[in-house]
Amino acid sequence: MPTVDVLVVGGGPAGCVAAWEAAAAGAARVLLIERDRAIGAPVRCAEGVGSAGLREFLDPDGAPWVARRITKVILWAPDDTEVVLGSRDVGYVLDRTRFEPVLADRAAEAGAEIRIGTEAVGMERANEAGGSWRVRLRGPRGEETCTARVVIGADGVETMVGRWAGIDTRVPSRDMESCAQYVVGNIDFDPDAIYLHFGPSVAPGGYAWIFPKGVGVANVGLGVVALRSDGRNARQYLDDYLAKHFPGGTVTGLTVGGVISGATVKRTVADGVMLAGDSAHMVNPLSGGGIINAMKAGRLAGRHAARALRAGDTSAASLQAYHDEWMDLLGNSHLLYYKLKETINKFDDGFLNKLARTVNGIPLEKRTLGRVMASALAHHPQLLPIAGKLFFEQFV
Repeated sequence: MPTVDVLVVGGGPAGCVAAWEAAAAGAARVLLIERDRAIGAPVRCAEGVGSAGLREFLDPDGAPWVARRITKVILWAPDDTEVVLGSRDVGYVLDRTRFEPVLADRAAEAGAEIRIGTEAVGMERANEAGGSWRVRLRGPRGEETCTARVVIGADGVETMVGRWAGIDTRVPSRDMESCAQYVVGNIDFDPDAIYLHFGPSVAPGGYAWIFPKGVGVANVGLGVVALRSDGRNARQYLDDYLAKHFPGGTVTGLTVGGVISGATVKRTVADGVMLAGDSAHMVNPLSGGGIINAMKAGRLAGRHAARALRAGDTSAASLQAYHDEWMDLLGNSHLLYYKLKETINKFDDGFLNKLARTVNGIPLEKRTLGRVMASALAHHPQLLPIAGKLFFEQFV
């Protein structure tokens, strides 16, 4: 194969947006490869996104790739005490099998080439001076070698691009959640709300969720940290959860996998290489949400790849600007969210039950996130050291 300007490995949200942005910013030849046989499948997450972040990229109003518009968030304490947080435009539950092909289409329209069923199986420097990389590909055309001036690794939690480039992407066991999710029908819940259920007895180290796909149908799942569990795996916790809360539900789909709940890796670049999305641990450690984060990282990576190519300098020193911009955008906030998550994980069921009742003392019409946090801090000062720093650095 001839040399490409940018090779994007992975066709998820980060990879599709990276290819889209790189091509739109003037990279002459952009190639995106995806090892699965379809963009957007199989689905590996709960598919929920915030409204504001999504609208930076696409208009969701009336879009066929939206499964459900969400107007409220409902939190459950371990004893099932319900806390309702309302808003007119909270977010959306996507149909990722339709959503990600739209992102790939945008990349193709901008000039990127898309190949499915094609994976990277090896990568080495094209010359001793650094710069370009030779990447071995395996797909419908057999094995071939692609020489790329910039490689963007958007190949997820199991990233090989990062390892081949010498970037440390190891995940401490305390920061890896094992997740299981069912698509469940014939269940009763508010289809305009997402539910988040907290507590060590529910999902140690993580939480359970209910994300509507329609009336009576939802993604129901949970994530657990093995070091905090009682020996059961995520699916066993989920089976028990379903038996307790939705005993009459009909299961029509299963997804299992891992979610990183740590902060961004310390180094996301090497000579001619950038990591974006899950491969660089660009996930909100508190919520585990990663779709919009991945898209924002992909946007930055694509633009910085095109900039570096125009400047004729794809060294790690040049690409460091990508890492720095990401940290300013979201990475530094994720460090604070990680500390807050670690603090919350120290609380037992009793504390979380009392916290829920405290919040329910606030009238619903006044139950803004800021007022909820202020009340929580007033009644439960254990939250103050981390939460106070979070709010100070975010809003002062």
